[in-house]
Amino acid sequence: MQGTEQVLSRKIVISSVIDEKVAGEIIEQIMAINDFDAQMSVVTTYQPEPIEMFINSVGGNVSDGFAIIDAMEMSDTPIITYGIGIVASMALAIFVAGDVRVSARHARFMYHSISYGMVGYIQDHENAQKESNLLQRMYNSLMFERTGLTQEKLDEIKRMKKDFFFSSKQAVKLGVADQVMPKPEKKFQMVTEEEFEKMQKEMKESE
Repeated sequence: MQGTEQVLSRKIVISSVIDEKVAGEIIEQIMAINDFDAQMSVVTTYQPEPIEMFINSVGGNVSDGFAIIDAMEMSDTPIITYGIGIVASMALAIFVAGDVRVSARHARFMYHSISYGMVGYIQDHENAQKESNLLQRMYNSLMFERTGLTQEKLDEIKRMKKDFFFSSKQAVKLGVADQVMPKPEKKFQMVTEEEFEKMQKEMKESE
């Protein structure tokens, strides 16, 4: 088991369009981590680390996105989602499904209505539209459950007929994110000219 723990990564990166392949890989990783934690739970001192999911995606297929969300909701191991870069459309839904949601300072978020396009008979379009409306209700329902976005706000966005972009600070105000990463501290301090000359002198003396 020790070897498995070393190999099993608890970091998941979504940095592409969400499709069946991406969903399959993410679901498999979530399941593998949960299986490992279940096996280790027999050890009373074992405390599983959370899964960390880093999201930088414009979205993708709605059904594949909901498959990832279902796997997240079935996970006994907590999942922290990090929004970096762009978190849009279905990627936004995945982000808000996290148990803890953290936004990077420069992240951008985007909500919009579900879209579809197809060629076929009128009945085909009617069926596709019914399915799209159902998926839209599912999407909005998740937003109502997990964020501070209201029906009035979503109706306003719909009337605008355009994508609704917002910042990391706005994400916290809207209840989309729990917190924004603080500005990082300097990883090193610049030395003064006197300190630099002293270092050079000490290096020469040690030669």
